[in-house]
Amino acid sequence: MHKSIFTEFFYLCAALLFSAVICVSAVILIVSGEYYKTDKRRYLDGIMKTAISKTVGCTENGELDRTLLKSVYDDISENSDIDFTLTDSNGAVLVCSEASPCSHTDKNFGDETLSKVTDEGFYELSSLDNYYSEDYFNIAYPISIGGERCLIFGRLPAASLTDYLKELILTVVAAAAVIMAGVFFILYFYTKSLFSPVKEMTMAVRRFGEGDFSAKLNVTEENEFGFLANSINEMATSISETEETRKSFISNVSHELKTPMTTIGGFIDGILDGTIPPEQQEHYLKIVSMEISRLARLVRSMLNISKYEAGELTLTPESFDIIPIVFQTLLNFEKRIDEKNIDIRGLDRDAFAIKADKDLIQQVVYNLVENAVKFVNKGGYIEFLFAENDETTSVTVRNSGEGLKENEISRVFERFYKTDESRGIDPGGVGLGLSIVRSLIKLHGGTILVRSQYEQYVEFEFSLLK
Repeated sequence: MHKSIFTEFFYLCAALLFSAVICVSAVILIVSGEYYKTDKRRYLDGIMKTAISKTVGCTENGELDRTLLKSVYDDISENSDIDFTLTDSNGAVLVCSEASPCSHTDKNFGDETLSKVTDEGFYELSSLDNYYSEDYFNIAYPISIGGERCLIFGRLPAASLTDYLKELILTVVAAAAVIMAGVFFILYFYTKSLFSPVKEMTMAVRRFGEGDFSAKLNVTEENEFGFLANSINEMATSISETEETRKSFISNVSHELKTPMTTIGGFIDGILDGTIPPEQQEHYLKIVSMEISRLARLVRSMLNISKYEAGELTLTPESFDIIPIVFQTLLNFEKRIDEKNIDIRGLDRDAFAIKADKDLIQQVVYNLVENAVKFVNKGGYIEFLFAENDETTSVTVRNSGEGLKENEISRVFERFYKTDESRGIDPGGVGLGLSIVRSLIKLHGGTILVRSQYEQYVEFEFSLLK
């Protein structure tokens, strides 16, 4: 059976509260009972001092006036509810405040009880070793009469303690019941209010799992629940953006794959069914070859991006001179550089060392140079800038030409994004080169920036930690 966190938390708090009330009530009863006993001892001590004084006053020439002492004990007992008994050293009763015949007739106190009465006195809640049929508050002190050691006992019925404890228990139970009822009421609604965001978050996450990311949590508490709700909202936004990116990615990939495949299929079918005459077949086969190369570049780029996102690209950092890599890359584009009469600047310098994965940085340089060669104007220039400070080294690739418009700068690193100019200049491109560059630089923990002055230049600067 499913139990909600609200129910479990409420039951736990209720159990703890009930246990706490029981423990506190038990402590109150114990402490109150001990206080009551102590109070009775003080009361007995006070009356006992009076009784001892009166007992001494009822002696003349060492002889005890028992009749007079009996009358004195009766008066004190009537006003205090305490019965007094005077015994000799052997426990035999000499005088008692009880009505005649008293319960002590022909019955001495036991030796065990007599041994408890020291010079400091004796106090005990008991039946005095079964001397009485029930428990009493007993107090006793030794007293000297005519040179003989005697003992004076005082006893107060213990039923008052029972009555007191019964009343106290009823009071404590009633108070505990009222307190627990009030606290349970408050606890229930407070717990329900406390965990209401959990229910809301559960429902929202369930909707997220069904693909609906439009719902947002409105949890304003400045606590862990509020922080969790904000995190869930951010997660939903991120997942939603990722989902849109995924859909766009699939759409773009489908489009990029469909176009060359349609072209390839059409030309191959034309050659096979004779629609394209033999003298034109070589021309169309060259187009097919170009489209196949375009497909290969697209697949290779997609694989690189997938490896990066899956964390399968691992770095092997080393210190190396980047200048030879730039030279080698430029040689790959030598024909196009000559055709456009491009001026190469910034390489007439000494070595410039950076620390990174050499193979991955070579791909970064290749993509940036390829991009520069594509979009540099005829008779323009490609310039390389190198800089360093205490923490980073940076490389900049700048080319003259059309540059980027303001609204294009923020999108150049998006997958499959192609500016209006690039669609005309490079119809075979797939728009993944700069996205791969950004991914590889991020993998190194570096940054890449783009700057442009429209109709003048565009430059890409990447920085790496030393």
